[in-house]
Amino acid sequence: MNDKELETSLQQLKKQLTMPGKLEEELLQTSQKSRQSRHENEKKHCPSHPHGRYRRLCTAAAAALFCLCAIGSTSLAYNAYQEKQLAVFMDAELTQTEIENLGSEISKIADVSSYRYISGDEAWAEFKAAYFSGDPESERLADSFTENPLADSFNYEVSVRFGADTKAVRSQIGRLPGVRKITTVREAKQEAMEH
Repeated sequence: MNDKELETSLQQLKKQLTMPGKLEEELLQTSQKSRQSRHENEKKHCPSHPHGRYRRLCTAAAAALFCLCAIGSTSLAYNAYQEKQLAVFMDAELTQTEIENLGSEISKIADVSSYRYISGDEAWAEFKAAYFSGDPESERLADSFTENPLADSFNYEVSVRFGADTKAVRSQIGRLPGVRKITTVREAKQEAMEH
């Protein structure tokens, strides 16, 4: 064996020891697959590639649709809540016993899930908290009343079961003696905005 053959043989041996042929082949294949995968991925997410834009557009549309559905269902639930909450106002001349009897009759209506008596004083306190709090001038104005302007606004806050016919319940309550007015939360808000 001459020097040249020996040198070639030693280089081949060195190459085999540092990188066996099979390993070199596997590394080359993995590297090529990785490059192809990266290239495909770049094509999908590249703004100029039609499939990438389509995928992002679909994702954005799905997100927007989800948000609209969430907002819509929340709005529907809130609207249903407003329709299921009744305020039953009574004649100002009723005695406390008559008011309690009326509450007892309301509680016997099958589709009434709950009811709560709100006195004129409570109605005024809630009104002040909702419309006169936070602003010192408004609070002074509310405190300037010497008498409760809502003394005759005592009422029953009535909740109607979710699947029940609110109009039917309202009609039943309206036939009870001493009932002056029935309103929903929505109607009360509309009335307040009109005045």
